[in-house]
Amino acid sequence: MSETAANTNQEPKKQDLIAIARDFLYSLKRLWWVVLLLTALFGGILYYRKSVNFYPQFVLERTYAVELVNGGSYANRNTAEQMGKIFPSITTSGALSDIISDELGTSGVPGSIKVSCISGTNLLTITVSSAAPATAEKIMNSVVKNYPEVAQYVVGQTKLIDVDVNGKPVATGKTTVVRGSLRTGALIGFALGMLIVIIRSVAFRTIRSESELHSVLNLSCLGTLPACRSKDRKKSERHEINILFDSNRSSYIESMRLIRTRLERQLSGRQVLMVTSSVAGEGKSTVAANLAISMALKGKRVILVDCDLRNPTVSKIFNLKESYPGLISVIKGKSSIDDALVRIENDKLSNGITLLPGADVKSRHVELLSSEEMGHVVEALRTKADVVILDTPPSAVLVDAMMLVKYVDAIAYVIMSDYARRRSIIDGVEELSTSSAPIVGCILNAGKTHSGRYGGYYGYYGKYGRYGYGYGRYGYGRYGYGYSHYGGYGYGGYESAGDSSDSKRSKSKKKRSKGK
Repeated sequence: MSETAANTNQEPKKQDLIAIARDFLYSLKRLWWVVLLLTALFGGILYYRKSVNFYPQFVLERTYAVELVNGGSYANRNTAEQMGKIFPSITTSGALSDIISDELGTSGVPGSIKVSCISGTNLLTITVSSAAPATAEKIMNSVVKNYPEVAQYVVGQTKLIDVDVNGKPVATGKTTVVRGSLRTGALIGFALGMLIVIIRSVAFRTIRSESELHSVLNLSCLGTLPACRSKDRKKSERHEINILFDSNRSSYIESMRLIRTRLERQLSGRQVLMVTSSVAGEGKSTVAANLAISMALKGKRVILVDCDLRNPTVSKIFNLKESYPGLISVIKGKSSIDDALVRIENDKLSNGITLLPGADVKSRHVELLSSEEMGHVVEALRTKADVVILDTPPSAVLVDAMMLVKYVDAIAYVIMSDYARRRSIIDGVEELSTSSAPIVGCILNAGKTHSGRYGGYYGYYGKYGRYGYGYGRYGYGRYGYGYSHYGGYGYGGYESAGDSSDSKRSKSKKKRSKGK
């Protein structure tokens, strides 16, 4: 085999090891508090139990010289080493234990015995521990008396000569024992925490960057949206980011503008765009809404349709308080399209933006999405707008997106950074790849932008925490992977319809003129 071929074969292994190490370090960064908590918890538990249940042990240690009958010094050294090695097997077999128990009149040895050899000598150290000093003495005497007799079948006839006649039982200190239990508990907790980190890094592989997205999917990345945090809002409330109403999220605004520009090139005359994701909680409704706003800010006529009947969100994003007929009423023929459309006017929008809400409440009539009437609705919307955006449920576990895919011209796929498992993402993309509509690109949500910084997390923090809700929010509890009721994000903001870079340059010029 040539050197080039060998390097080619080794390269994938090297990359895999690097990827594994990177995933492990990332998981450790996310779960370091778990490791710390388990270390402190187990250390504290063992410390407390040992402190409460501590009973002193008396340890007696004596050293004996081993002499082999009719043997020289070399034979004595070998015999001592052999006796030290065979002691564990002798005590395990019960031969010595039975003899000691019979002599002491107990059902078993009331303590522990250890024997070790001092290397290079014929000296044997015997250590006995027991709850009473007198008992330790009795056990030691019995061992010295009977151990040579039990071991003679292996090493021959020997005798033990006491060279440490002053050895007395010493009580173990409570501080030493308790500290040892604290150390042991901390090691157990640390090992358990690291095991959780390893399991997380192996079993919960996600996508966190554009480079990982390219390595997992053969799709282009339209861009990365930074995360945003709203600090002044109560956790019990739900807020959605909307770049039309606020103007304090410049990094999010610029990223959305870049995604819009790339998407327009990819659409290339296609009019109806589906925005979907793999699982719940990835923020695709928020992305769809702000993408529609960004296109409308450029002067396009945009209609945003909330096709997520299980969890309608568009009305919340635009803070619509009134009740509107919605998509279900139009499909059933109870309302006309013109009556159901909601016009959002704003000074920044030359043509405004039009919404078609899904329903006032969650609907289980999802089969209507594949009806002939739904097709008529989409065709009618084509005549009323330059771009029609359909916000659909996740594609990896629900069939709703596949019902709608026959009506669209292109698909934009939203992936939240470090959220859905790679397997779920691949399943969702594969499901849509069988349709006639192409996936024109992916949008990495709440990820790390090219500036190398996160904008802070934008999300719904309810009583269940960051990702508290499952797929039961869609009426499919059996799919509950633990992902949240998605689309919930804090307010963002759009600076203006103009180029923010121009405004920044004008501000810098004013500052310089004042300085002069």
